[in-house]
This record gives sequence, structure tokens and C-alpha cells, in this order.
Amino acid sequence: MITIRPARKSDKDEILSFCINTFSWGDYISRVWDYWYAEKNGQLFVVESGGGEKIAMSHVAICPEGKGIWLEGIRVHPAHRRSYIATMLLAKMLEYGRRKGAQEASAIVDATNFASQSMMEKNGFRVVSKWMYYNATSTLRHQESEARIANVDDIDNIWQYLQQSKIYHLSGKRYVKSWHWYTFGRRELLNFVKEERVIVTSLPIDGVAIINKHGYWDRTNILQIVYLDIASVSSLHHLVSFITNLYLDGKFDSLQLICYNSKQVTSFTDKFVIKEKEQFLLYNKQFMR
Repeated sequence: MITIRPARKSDKDEILSFCINTFSWGDYISRVWDYWYAEKNGQLFVVESGGGEKIAMSHVAICPEGKGIWLEGIRVHPAHRRSYIATMLLAKMLEYGRRKGAQEASAIVDATNFASQSMMEKNGFRVVSKWMYYNATSTLRHQESEARIANVDDIDNIWQYLQQSKIYHLSGKRYVKSWHWYTFGRRELLNFVKEERVIVTSLPIDGVAIINKHGYWDRTNILQIVYLDIASVSSLHHLVSFITNLYLDGKFDSLQLICYNSKQVTSFTDKFVIKEKEQFLLYNKQFMR
């Protein structure tokens, strides 16, 4: 008989022993375990067998607005797969979210992970958006750009642009923070502008990008584009060129783009040398009231 319980500090080494080759490049659990374990707005779960062996884990976090939960990090020991343990972990995290008053749950799944996609869909989740991740190489060069950092006087124009944007709606109205997809509304826009994280093309606005200069987890010297919305090839060029210049001038270790997967947006790959490229499906489930 198995037990699903909150993680203990002593679980770490045994869990990490099988969280090593989840992806072609390895896994990230070793980088986030301590962060997840100490987090107050979430729960790190461990599955223990009847014999005391630690055989699986997962993490659930409360989203900033408190209305949703984010599900991640489901890992099952290879010897215990195909035993519905992942499904039980999913149910445990959903139960946790309901107890906390959440109204919805979200998660991302790699586009090639068909087993996880099937599990999500069997448990009432639906795909709300498709996203791409790119990591650019260090061969980028400075380029001229007419884009600029937005100010508070731009907020109404930016918000009006987003309301009419297909990309904004097709992206699920989300932005990315530390590999969590959160609601991108007017309140978030205002905060981003105050933090000088919004890049726009000159008036009339026909392109918007949200950046993150602080990286994530234990990688702090990374410049990320966490939302990208364009109305033309020209606006794409100016936005990406401006952010490329920020990357070069700031001497960041890496430039990453996480954006809605549309040909219009991802056409930038023709202009840049890409080191890594992955596609994700954003899943969501609304809780019954």
C-alpha cells in the first residue's frame, strides 16, 4: 500500500536518485527541490511504498492571485510506472487546491509527452494554448530598433492593443514566471510597466513584449522574453532587436524566449541562431462549484 504525504527533508536524496534522465538533457528537480520544500504557498508531495521506499513526487503551488493552482514536477520511479501513481498524485494536488479555495488548475506538458497528455485529458483538463521555448546562442549582434521601454502614459494604448490582439487571446491571456503560466491582466500590465519590463513599438503600438531580467530558480543572470505579441514583421524585428541589445549590453549569460506558438511570432527563428527549442501545451481545468 502506498502513502502520499508532504515531503520531508530526509526524502531529498532518494527522490533525486531517479529524477535524472526525465528529459534528453536531464532534469531540473535537483535545482528546485529546496525552493519547493521551503515554499509556503504550495506543497511538495512524496509517495512512499509500504516498505518505506520513496517512489514518486510532485509539487503544487498557489498562483499569485489566489484563484488557481499550478501543478508540476510529477516524477515516478521507473520501476513503479504504469501503476496510476501519477494519476493519484494529480488527484492529491487537485484536492489540495480545492481546500485552498482555488477555482482552477493549470500545468504545462511537453508536446512529445503523449502519456502525460492522455492523463491530463482523462482527468478533465483541456489544452488552452500552445507555447514555444527558445534559447538563443551568444552569436547575436547589436541591431537598430525603434522599440522602447513603456511608461505609465502608454498603459491605456497597450491595453487597448491587447484587447484586439489574437495572440493575447490565443495565448490564454498568460505570461510566464519561473516556468509558471499566470494570468496577464491590466493589473499585471500596470506592475510590469512600473518595473520597466514592458517593451513597445512607437505609437501607434503594434507590438508588446514583457521581459524578465532576473532569471529563475538558481539561474539569475538570464534575460527572458516572457510574453511576445506582434501585429507585423516590422514590430517583431524592432522588439526583438531592442531586447537583443539589452541582452548584449547587460552581459547576460543567456537570452530566452517563451511565447505563444504561432508562425507570425516564431518567424523570428529565421533571424537568430537557436540553441534549444521546445514546444509545450498549456492545460487548464476549472473546478466545479
